Amino acid sequence: MKLLVDIGNTRIKWATENKHIIQESRAVNHHSLTFIEKIKQTWLGLGTPEIIAVSSVSKQQIVDQLLDLAKNIWPNITVIIAKSSSQGFSVKNAYQDATKLGVDRWLGLIALQHYYPDTRCIIDCGTAITLDVLDVQGQHLGGLISPGLQLMKQSLSSGTERLSADESEFSVGLACYTEAAIYSGTLLAAVGLIEKVLADLCNGSDNIILTGGDALVLSRHLKCQYIIEPDFILKGLSLYSRLW
Repeated sequence: MKLLVDIGNTRIKWATENKHIIQESRAVNHHSLTFIEKIKQTWLGLGTPEIIAVSSVSKQQIVDQLLDLAKNIWPNITVIIAKSSSQGFSVKNAYQDATKLGVDRWLGLIALQHYYPDTRCIIDCGTAITLDVLDVQGQHLGGLISPGLQLMKQSLSSGTERLSADESEFSVGLACYTEAAIYSGTLLAAVGLIEKVLADLCNGSDNIILTGGDALVLSRHLKCQYIIEPDFILKGLSLYSRLW
């Protein structure tokens, strides 16, 4: 059994894998002061994984805390830390310095090429929205990074005196009060980015993979065809870990 762990900018997501089958994932917000204790209570009931594979775009301190926890529970566990590379898994990295490509994006490209070879674009809708494109030969053509929905709301709140961040959902359209105007403005900014990229930079492709915490809310307003893959980075991490 493997334990797959994806540490994002806001959440830690994990799932176990048996014989290349990934079980249902769990997640916690690592900004919580009690996140390690919450994870510990869940991990104590997992059994005994032989391998823990970790992908992280967050602070090294969080990685260290999780690995200390894993080694405390399972002293003999083997640790794999995923890293971006110039090529591998039938994918070639577009970045001149391959290590500068976020490992979550690299794992998403690996999963895209393996599971959806006819689909050329993956969009991760998390704290940041990342969009990456592959050609039919598996060459990464590059990507874009934009603030995610919550980050856009937070930037308005922190950068202005009278605009506050609100977690509520509203009808999308022209709004008659501020909270709804921010909701529609940030949502349509993200939708517009995605559709503009598909129209102008992806040769009119209208088939994409969506992952990340805001994938569902964004998908409701997209005109293109899409497949939602909530655990897509974990799938890429699973493929990466098969080398060990």
